[in-house]
Amino acid sequence: MNDQSPPEQPKTKAFDLLASVAAFARKHAIPLNDPLLVERFIADAAPKLKEALADRTLIYGSRTERLFEATVLSLGRFRLLKIEDVGRVHAAETCRAPDFRVVLDDGEQWLVEVKNVRSKEPFKQKTQMSAAYLASLQTYAEMVGTPLKLAIFWSLWNIWTVISPDRFRRPNGCLRVTMKDAVLANESGRLGEVIIMTKPPLRLVLGAATDMPHSLSPEGLANFIVGSAKLYSGAVELTDLKDRKLAAVLLMHGEWSTHGPLAVTDGGEFVGVEFVATPEEPSDQGWEGIGLASRIFSRFFAKQTVDGDQVIQLHGEAAPEWFAPLSDWDFKNSKLPLLLGRVQAPTPADGGLAEPVD
Repeated sequence: MNDQSPPEQPKTKAFDLLASVAAFARKHAIPLNDPLLVERFIADAAPKLKEALADRTLIYGSRTERLFEATVLSLGRFRLLKIEDVGRVHAAETCRAPDFRVVLDDGEQWLVEVKNVRSKEPFKQKTQMSAAYLASLQTYAEMVGTPLKLAIFWSLWNIWTVISPDRFRRPNGCLRVTMKDAVLANESGRLGEVIIMTKPPLRLVLGAATDMPHSLSPEGLANFIVGSAKLYSGAVELTDLKDRKLAAVLLMHGEWSTHGPLAVTDGGEFVGVEFVATPEEPSDQGWEGIGLASRIFSRFFAKQTVDGDQVIQLHGEAAPEWFAPLSDWDFKNSKLPLLLGRVQAPTPADGGLAEPVD
């Protein structure tokens, strides 16, 4: 038995909070060593904080920014990702810093402004940006010599698109784009976006521990202790760790319908339960799409941050281990059948096309 206490975690210094207090103190000419400073700061901040928490546009927009950050981390094809619009900016011209800076895996850099869009009409999703707002972003991008991109989350459809704004700039300088056109011009493949296809069904089988009582009542109530958890692609058990991890992600967060728990019997004896994922409208071609990687991840993120139609957290966990293995997937030896379609960056002459990877 180890009697040693775990090492204490170093305390994080409250730099951001101190900066806010210092700005408040300067605005109201209060010395930092004034004993009433903290009390006055809290009294001033409380109603503003309540107003911010009640602002649905602010809350949903902030959550979308955190979703983009976590999505880029999870797709995994980048060298560096940083929040760009923090701190003071001193510029000779009026400008606005976009939300993020991304250094791609080939060294190219993007500045990315994130936008959340949700129109009432499902098939008429569109958004616009004023000429002044777009110009302020573009001025900043030109000052630092970095291309500007717009990352738009079409939340009703759970779809990310990354576009170059110049393709959609109107003669008066404003921007207007529909979801359909944004999908056709989508450059998210540069961030690692892929369409994932496999062969149904995917199955999770929870086997009953054989040394413990296990039974199934006439009413269908299972009584057992889980002794094993096995993942299958069709009838083939997945034993490789990479196969198992990806199959679990696809089964739990992919776009196929999951049925279960269903009783599993062997020779009439109850031996466990299974969950089976299959496409709602299967084709007769064998391969079935189970989702875009970003769309699969956004479902996972939503489970952490949304309850019904309410945002309950802005931050959720990223999952960088989910899709990184896809870049060097062993298609030949894997027991999990996999076909990937990369979202190809468009050229002015064509649209965004799904290019087969393997």
